Amino acid sequence: MGIFDFLKPKPAASPAPAATLEELLAQAAADPAYQPEFYRRLLLESLFFYSTGTPDTTRENNPMLIPYLTDGRVPIFTSPARIFDKGIVTFAVAQYQMKGRDLLEMLPGKTLMLNPYSDFGKELLPAEIAQILAGTILDTGTRLTVEKATTVRIGQPAAYPTDMVQALARLLSQQPRARAAYLAWIHDPAAPEPPHYIICLDVEGEMRTISQQVGFVAQQFIGKSDIIDIVQADQSSLTDYFRQTKPFYEG
Repeated sequence: MGIFDFLKPKPAASPAPAATLEELLAQAAADPAYQPEFYRRLLLESLFFYSTGTPDTTRENNPMLIPYLTDGRVPIFTSPARIFDKGIVTFAVAQYQMKGRDLLEMLPGKTLMLNPYSDFGKELLPAEIAQILAGTILDTGTRLTVEKATTVRIGQPAAYPTDMVQALARLLSQQPRARAAYLAWIHDPAAPEPPHYIICLDVEGEMRTISQQVGFVAQQFIGKSDIIDIVQADQSSLTDYFRQTKPFYEG
């Protein structure tokens, strides 16, 4: 499975403002715009598991005797009710609750399966879990500073990436500090990079967190080796150009 592969993805629908982690799981399965928030909440909210016996603190990497699925993955759940979905667990079990971060840290090196018996499930691979815990799961690029004047060609893309900008608009609608966002197609003839998308964000305050999420979501719609630049309005020499175009998002 890939970094955000799910069981049975369904068409997206906008979640309520106070969406639960379970609702975000379903939304993120169908819409990359909700994946950053899902990853954030996964660490902060309670997760649940059941035990097959008396806790054993001497058992390496599994002191609570959490059962394994037949394929070796460890089942965890967004709520106690999900343990009994579809009648797969038919007997009384001891149920436990832990903060997401604590549970992930308790099972290093394990592959976890969130809500394995439900219509929506999320596999969490060891490398992915390590990135979630380290806060690097959304990292898709690097910060560059242009130190000399550069002549570039910029305009609107011939094939407008409608699906991508709609997903980005849904993402930015979750960000109170995001005021507007613009898209263009840029090429620096003197640089080795081919022509590519560039996004200009008009945000209140620092841009790093929002640009990180924008880059992560945008990457789901372009090739793994493709480039996308992100700049902040009023801090880029290209701001005047973007101000003359129609934003794809306005808060």
